[in-house]
Formats: sequence, C-alpha cells, structure tokens
Amino acid sequence: MGRIEFPSIPLNTLPQNQEPTPSPYSQLTLEGTEDEPGSEIELGYCIVSTQPTYKKRKKGNEWHAAIHVQPDLLHPDQEGDYDLHATGSLADMTHKHHLKPGDTATLKGYVYSQGIELANGEKTIINHFTISSIEVISRSPRISTTAYEKQNGS
Repeated sequence: MGRIEFPSIPLNTLPQNQEPTPSPYSQLTLEGTEDEPGSEIELGYCIVSTQPTYKKRKKGNEWHAAIHVQPDLLHPDQEGDYDLHATGSLADMTHKHHLKPGDTATLKGYVYSQGIELANGEKTIINHFTISSIEVISRSPRISTTAYEKQNGS
C-alpha cells in the first residue's frame, strides 16, 4: 500500500487565477406561489365544535364535523367557522382519530365557500373544508357517562 496523497488546495475552492464556471442549473423564483384556488392550505388551531358523524355508504364512507378556527402564532389571519368533510379512505383515517367536541387539531386540506340567499333576502356564506390530513394537538377531558358511574360518583 502506498501513501495517500491529499490535494494541496482545500475542497470546494478555486485556485486564485481560475474564474468560476457558470452552473447549468437555474434557481426558480418564488413568484406566483401565492395560494391559488384549489391549493392545499393548513388551518392551525382548530377546535371541534360538534360531535363528528361517520356514515358507511356503498359509494364510500363519509365523515362530517364542524370546527371553529382561532388565530395562532403561525396563522394570524385565519379565523372563522368551517364545515369539515372527508370521504372514502380519508374518512376512515379521520374517524380513527376519534375527535370529540373540544379537541384541538391542525388540519390540511382544501377550502371552498358556498353562498346561500335566505328567505328574508340576506346572504350567508358557509365555509367548507375537505380534509387531506389531520394532526391532533390536544384532547378535551373524556368524561364517562355510564349509568353506574353517575350513580356511584366515581
């Protein structure tokens, strides 16, 4: 075995008389990356406000709930009420989280709004949110409501 030879100049440096060669790659700018219609968004601090419903259907399972979104440090401009929807395998995944009213979660998905004109002439907007992923932040206290525990005070 011979002796290992090391280069005389450090790695990733150029000799003093050599100019850098232009890279064949170019870095794309961030123009046009604003939220476009149909792009996935994240709702940061979501509080479940109604008991979720899960229905098994022939055409695919359905999961529905309502949430209230409060502004947080990472999402200061998000606030409001949303109707959550999930179908098919996403409904199964969402149902496995066993959300209850008072639980908080971070949701990713797609928002769309529905404008409805009421009988008195006023217009209301309902915000819908189709879930693509969910992460539970905290759970509300689970209180057992069995008859035995209510009677015995346990």
